[in-house]
Amino acid sequence: MDKKNESIIRVLGRKAGLSSRTLSKMLDIPISTVHRRVKQLERDGIIMGYKALIDFDKTNWPIGALLLINLAETVPGTKHIPKRDVLHTLKGYNAVEEIIEVQAAYFDLVVKARFQSLKKLSAFIEELRYIEGIEETSSAIITDETVIPPPQFLD
Repeated sequence: MDKKNESIIRVLGRKAGLSSRTLSKMLDIPISTVHRRVKQLERDGIIMGYKALIDFDKTNWPIGALLLINLAETVPGTKHIPKRDVLHTLKGYNAVEEIIEVQAAYFDLVVKARFQSLKKLSAFIEELRYIEGIEETSSAIITDETVIPPPQFLD
């Protein structure tokens, strides 16, 4: 991947939906080149979609949480539960925004989720305890989120 594609991806990663004209001006790349490269990045599956930046305090889901999940090596009385099965189950919840697989000392997954109230968050955490393959959970309530805007000029 060359520097032009890297620059396009870095800007779109922080502010999806910018027009080719705006990207062209920001990156000092001809508009036709930007348009062609974005379309190719989409076809190649590098750009998989676009996401709006939302002020969740103004929505019905103001409570954000990071859920740290430790997967069980084996479930007593059964065989190993594959991680993909747990991921598939988690993806089925509307509250779940993002699932991040990590290598950490005490957890394997970080799940970012949104809730209408603390009571609904608490109920969700309790529900996680019954998912086969999840051994333990910890949670952190998101108190503030800062979106870093794209730089005007990238190196």
